[in-house]
Amino acid sequence: MNKTLIIIGVIVIAIILIRQFGFKSTSQNLNSKIRPSDAQKPTKPIKNDKLILVKNVKLDYLKQAIEQFCNIYNQEAFIALPRLILLDNKFVITFPYNIDFERYCYFINYLENAHELCLQPDYKPDVKAWYTARLGDSWMKDDLVNKKVMIFIPDWDEEHDNVYLTTQDNLGYKMGFAVGEASQKLDRPAKRFEENPIDINNLTDKETIDFE
Repeated sequence: MNKTLIIIGVIVIAIILIRQFGFKSTSQNLNSKIRPSDAQKPTKPIKNDKLILVKNVKLDYLKQAIEQFCNIYNQEAFIALPRLILLDNKFVITFPYNIDFERYCYFINYLENAHELCLQPDYKPDVKAWYTARLGDSWMKDDLVNKKVMIFIPDWDEEHDNVYLTTQDNLGYKMGFAVGEASQKLDRPAKRFEENPIDINNLTDKETIDFE
């Protein structure tokens, strides 16, 4: 009897969570063009150093992944307004109006695991991202604050719901998206820290594509 009640309770909790948070990656959301009114769209850039470098991917694939993310997250508010900068054999993504750290991590993960695209045999993007950790960011720890960090997903990861982080002094963290899984300090970093090789000031003459 008690076992039955426990099972029923788990099912009820699951239904409540689904109703509250929904499933973001449904086909309807992936293709949604619903957006808030233009009056809610930011117009004043916010200085930040978030930057993503993407290699080994077709432009059309990358545009599709970015559009899907925006379709999922920008229906009620402009959460992500990424700018894609086209270089000769790689791509840079910045966020002129900033993006919170949690969604930044989601975005990085989505580029690697984009719905439908990840099933394509030739969709294997090489993604690395950088920013300076700030007090008040989600999942932040004292030994991360005010340090440059590199964010990535190692090739051997099979969980698909996290990113990894290495600080400038080579402290390693796994940032899991499941409840209770965020900010897991590692005995050693999954990769050693690499400096951001891109100077955004040198890209002003490059072709760009803005997404919303």
